Amino acid sequence: MIRLVTLDFWQTLFADTRDSLRQAHVLRLEGVGAALAEAGRPYAAAELAAADLRAVEAFSVVWREHRDMAAEEQLRIFLGVLDPLLPEALDRAALDCIARAYEDPALTHRPEITPEAAEAVHEIRARGLALGVISNTGRTPGRVLRRLLGDASLLPCFDVLAFSDEAGARKPAAEIFCRVLAQARTGPAVAALSDVAGARAIGMRAVHYVPDPSAPGSAADAVLRRFADLPALVAGL
Repeated sequence: MIRLVTLDFWQTLFADTRDSLRQAHVLRLEGVGAALAEAGRPYAAAELAAADLRAVEAFSVVWREHRDMAAEEQLRIFLGVLDPLLPEALDRAALDCIARAYEDPALTHRPEITPEAAEAVHEIRARGLALGVISNTGRTPGRVLRRLLGDASLLPCFDVLAFSDEAGARKPAAEIFCRVLAQARTGPAVAALSDVAGARAIGMRAVHYVPDPSAPGSAADAVLRRFADLPALVAGL
């Protein structure tokens, strides 16, 4: 019997639109530039954009190893690309201001909640199952994802949350899945997950969320096309 259902945040519970991604990116660089200028460290827009590209290359080296870094470490890498001495030259107040500009754009240009996801989450909760989130974070840290879940009245529904910037590991690494199972005090044989590779590697049941009806499902235990079907699908596993 399934006792725990874990879901991804991105492209499962929520999804960015092309416009929201672009607008958030613009807001991030403009906000960081303004905060740096306020701290007496002005940079041209072209310098910030170039540093952003080089920072992503550095992040990708870590991410390809299925590891992740804390939000502050990611910001320090970005600032260090601008100037290796910059992270230590800024005081705590300036760093906090820059961090908000860097991390918070998704609170302005918000991802859209997946149709029927909120209803499915509340229904699963009403059936007495535990719920968790396991998600990689990218530029938007777990702190902000909690805000988005809270604003959607979903945060109280989840018993355990594992975000890669806080866990130090990224899906499909087993570590981030095991973290949730340990917190929920349940084993991999009694969990369903909207992820495939990482879940199956540690013996979890895997539900693949594929909303496009023309797209093939993966080698999961079940394929989910509509979130409204999730409670019944989990009950049948």
